[in-house]
Amino acid sequence: MQASKGSSRQVADAVGLSQSFVARTWKEFAEPDQDIEPIRALLKDRQMVLVGFALGPTGSCLVLNPSRASRIRYPASLSTSSKRRLRTVLAADLLRGVGHEPSYTGDRPDLWSSLDSGGYVLTEESMVLTSGNYSLPAGVRRSARFADAWQWQKLVAALDLLPEAPTGESLADLEWRIRRWYQSGRAPFSWTVDRKESGVLGTSGDDFPGGGNALAEDILLTIRQGLVDGTFSGESEISLGALNRLLGAPVRDIRAAVRALTEDGLVTAARSDSIVVRIPSLDDVSETYLARRALGAIVVRAASRWSPEDRSRVKHHLDELGDCARRNDVTRAHHLDMDFQISLFEGSGLNRIPAILETLTKQAFMHFAVMGARYAFSPKVILDQNTEIFEAIDAGELRAATLSWQTKMDVGLNYLAQHISAMNALNEGRGMNRG
Repeated sequence: MQASKGSSRQVADAVGLSQSFVARTWKEFAEPDQDIEPIRALLKDRQMVLVGFALGPTGSCLVLNPSRASRIRYPASLSTSSKRRLRTVLAADLLRGVGHEPSYTGDRPDLWSSLDSGGYVLTEESMVLTSGNYSLPAGVRRSARFADAWQWQKLVAALDLLPEAPTGESLADLEWRIRRWYQSGRAPFSWTVDRKESGVLGTSGDDFPGGGNALAEDILLTIRQGLVDGTFSGESEISLGALNRLLGAPVRDIRAAVRALTEDGLVTAARSDSIVVRIPSLDDVSETYLARRALGAIVVRAASRWSPEDRSRVKHHLDELGDCARRNDVTRAHHLDMDFQISLFEGSGLNRIPAILETLTKQAFMHFAVMGARYAFSPKVILDQNTEIFEAIDAGELRAATLSWQTKMDVGLNYLAQHISAMNALNEGRGMNRG
């Protein structure tokens, strides 16, 4: 089934069973039993997030790490759409490949190498869950093993306690990759989350920012994901109550975080208890891109002084972007483009401009989310642009790096302007038809 959402009737028709049988089976997935209850109890006590998943011929493996945000965020459990995605991920265990389990899948490192290179360290509180006879390397402690395929599917009754932010975005990415895995031959597969701002303990990043900033980032992430999956739409009001249900944070804290997002121009206050994400006008987009063009030129020249660690961080995002371009993963490429740019800003060593640029970049990416499927800028073009910038900085060719950055901004503005003009023409046509 191509859709991520299906009724019991659609499932029954697809597999040749009665609708009532499918409905009963579906209900049982959500009911914890004695094998699942210990996992559920642990997740009630610990704030955990998904950091890795692997699938081989002998079984599956899920890796959860404790969240740094457990004391300063108030996350709600998974939303309905995220639970559907989780079911898809767990169901992949029923469709394993038949080859050997290599250390590398094609040119992709295995789960443990990916976690290590991403800076994730397993702690005493980490949870490693496996199905079948999935083998673990020496030194990795198994939290639970589910030999029975049915019990692995029932994990959804415990994992639904994972926080919607940031797990929802991770599951959206993982589900998409699982579908590609199914369509491309079902070779051994591994995935790791690489958004370090997800707030996971055991990463090599800096200390987590204050609670207000963390909640503002969660709200931004939730709205962006909601715009992509259709939960929200541009120009529609999003109530603070809806954000409270999605994130579990007190409304007073959400209101304070929303105020900060409003001041940064990332959302617009509609009323005292709701916000709106405006569909961008050509003036909005032009202002954002021209500011990024000018300030980014300063940062790119300063980035020639980056440290080896800063250079490595930028290069890591560029390498990940190369993988996205090979797979034409449009959504992931846009996230990695933002990560690349922000890492470049932070590596410049400047004190004030990087923070301003980061806000402007987030404004641009909110514009992308509002435009939804209409925004599909080529991952290959993004890779070529960023490679040109990186190589010019690396070679000390600052004029070339600056010109490459300015060209990237000009091309992006032109692309968005074309789509906004097309949207405006479509809306005007609809208005004339109604008239």
